[in-house]
Amino acid sequence: MRVKVDHQTFYEYDEPMHYAIERLYLTPRDEPGQRVISWELTGSGDIRDQLDAFGNVMSTMVVTRPTQSMVIRVRGEVECTPDTGMGAWVRSHLGRYEPPVEAFLRQTTLTTPNKDMSDFARAHLGLPSRESLLALARAIEGRIAYTPGVTHVGSSAMDAWSRGAGVCQDHAHVMIAVCRSQNIPARYVSGYLSGEARASEATHAWVDVWIDGGWLAVDVTHACEATDRWLRLAVGVDYDAAAPVRGVRRGGGQETMRVAVSVSH
Repeated sequence: MRVKVDHQTFYEYDEPMHYAIERLYLTPRDEPGQRVISWELTGSGDIRDQLDAFGNVMSTMVVTRPTQSMVIRVRGEVECTPDTGMGAWVRSHLGRYEPPVEAFLRQTTLTTPNKDMSDFARAHLGLPSRESLLALARAIEGRIAYTPGVTHVGSSAMDAWSRGAGVCQDHAHVMIAVCRSQNIPARYVSGYLSGEARASEATHAWVDVWIDGGWLAVDVTHACEATDRWLRLAVGVDYDAAAPVRGVRRGGGQETMRVAVSVSH
């Protein structure tokens, strides 16, 4: 399946912004299951790419001229193909630049569980398997209602758990938290989901869980495996490590952001 993406982010400022540096994870990963046919990342500043410790393409954009607007845009096409075997997106090997799987056992501020969450994992998971992990995802999706606006990018797994509501980022953090609490490596995945009706769902987050020597991709929000409609941009220990856009600026005053996303196949 070929997935086409056109993703634009516009920023406007009520005062001149004098400097900005942005960390961008907006280029698809080079790995089994997806092949970049064409991809272009452009923006209001100078952009340079490098591979990070997780094997992601990390782009750094620097804006040095005073401005009251900034734009970041990606356009491209990626061929996504589901792997065969135990699961639709099991990676049976580690990528060339990836750290050991044990790196994804470490809890972070965003993924640390409370006792109730750990008990929930033990009650629903049992022996790790494709079936039990999907059952756990369904249980989390039932426990955390998909509700935009009740959490934010700094919300932790425990925040979403206590609210009983959140979005895909929160579903991913809760799944990661409970898996790691049972000594199962799990990592955060950011990317795009093709075919969704709402633009807010086109940019998406899900989870890779390590079982039987491979990564099984699980979308908790949709309680299913991630297949060829899921285009992967970056992986990390949590949202902070894989956020599509993070940055700092000097000046600018109040910021207004507008996003336009089109993902189709």
